[in-house]
Amino acid sequence: MADAPLNPIDLLLKSQQAALKLTSDVLRTVRDTAVTGITQPDELAQQVGDLAGAVAGLATGITGLAGATAQPLQDFIVRQRELADTVHTLAEAQAELAGVVASLAERHAEAVAALERLTAPVFAVVGTDPTPPRTRAAKQSAAARSKNRTD
Repeated sequence: MADAPLNPIDLLLKSQQAALKLTSDVLRTVRDTAVTGITQPDELAQQVGDLAGAVAGLATGITGLAGATAQPLQDFIVRQRELADTVHTLAEAQAELAGVVASLAERHAEAVAALERLTAPVFAVVGTDPTPPRTRAAKQSAAARSKNRTD
């Protein structure tokens, strides 16, 4: 059965624990080496070799820690780039939709103007006043039409 990939946080914690263990091992070995150098000089060579191995192990632990933190950061950056591309695509689609809606609004305004031209004689005969528009754009359009009629 294949093992599930480790959570990046768990991997980071394990790497930190390994690095701390190696650091404490190195410090203990340095202390022991100093004591042994005084009491047993022949043992000193053996402990210096062990110390070099512990330092190499510490370097490996630090490399593992760097790898454990670098990959999740790289994944995060890739996902942010994908999100930026998705938002850009959405913005393009919204721009296209805005163009379609603007065109629809123009056509609707033309249809309303044609309807007003058709019904104006009927309303004039009946004697009703036009209902004033409620929106700012409609008020501006009505003002422009009434100005054009007086010119």
